[in-house]
Amino acid sequence: MITGTKKNGTNKKAGIENPAFSAYPSFNLELALMKKGYRLIAGIDEAGRGALAGPLSVGIALFSDLFIRKPDREIFLVNDSKKLSHKKRLIAEEIIKKHSLYCGFEFIDNDIIDETNINRATEMAVNSLLGRLPVKPDFIMIDGKFNFNLGIPCRPVVKGDSISISIASASIMAKTGRDRVMVEKDGQYPEYGFSSNKGYGTKRHIDAIMRTGITPLHRKSYEPVKSILFPE
Repeated sequence: MITGTKKNGTNKKAGIENPAFSAYPSFNLELALMKKGYRLIAGIDEAGRGALAGPLSVGIALFSDLFIRKPDREIFLVNDSKKLSHKKRLIAEEIIKKHSLYCGFEFIDNDIIDETNINRATEMAVNSLLGRLPVKPDFIMIDGKFNFNLGIPCRPVVKGDSISISIASASIMAKTGRDRVMVEKDGQYPEYGFSSNKGYGTKRHIDAIMRTGITPLHRKSYEPVKSILFPE
């Protein structure tokens, strides 16, 4: 789904300077890349990687070079999705939609995760997102240590959602999109507590699996689901 809408250091993995690690992400990495000649820089992040149930969600955010050079102050309310409350994530989501060139997310279902693996699922989602963008970025920053061949210069940025506004924005899009689905699925499978745990392995969730079994949303290749289904 696409919507149009303090110490100096170096991130060696990304090959780009990171002038400041602070409590909030900034456009410093994007500005450093722009000095190297890149103009449209996309941030990518995922949500639901470790969940026992539900899809993987991969988000993307792309801001114009003009906005990166002269951002509206409210964009600095955007942060790593894990550091924001649900209410603040929703506020951040609206800010991202307002100011980005493009933002959105892609789901990869649990069945595909089981058939391939979580890293391959991430790569599939990224390629799907890039294939539907009306304007292609000329550089991609992706949270983590991924090394995908995307046909576009791409660099991993460890803890990028805490450093880059573009990556943090992608994390927001991935998280809010996935959360809505899991809340909806809670109505279908209320005993698992999906509205609160979002498919992660809480005690209530695992107890429900032991008591009731799995749903079509569960990842059969993930523990403890795998051992419950296929005991030795």
